Amino acid sequence: MSQARKVATDATPIARFAPRYPASAARGGIEGWVSMSFDISPTGKTINIKVIDSVPDGVFDHQAQQALSKWIYKPRIVNGEAVIQSGLEVRLDFNLGK
Repeated sequence: MSQARKVATDATPIARFAPRYPASAARGGIEGWVSMSFDISPTGKTINIKVIDSVPDGVFDHQAQQALSKWIYKPRIVNGEAVIQSGLEVRLDFNLGK
């Protein structure tokens, strides 16, 4: 008698894109970071992107969300089927590289 085994693999990144540095922040010498939460859809797209925190507040949020929305993943697989993977977090740093 065979037993069914639950087999799962987490999502793995295929493509990540760096955020654009806002020109006004670069001119002002402003550096910072943005922490976001997101889910990965069964098709590998990042969805439900939300800013958790950022420093300085609001300066880099839009560019960080834009970059994360373009990331592509090989989706999570459970029992041979792609499923949503929820509750992931990432922090994107904005540094001028002085």
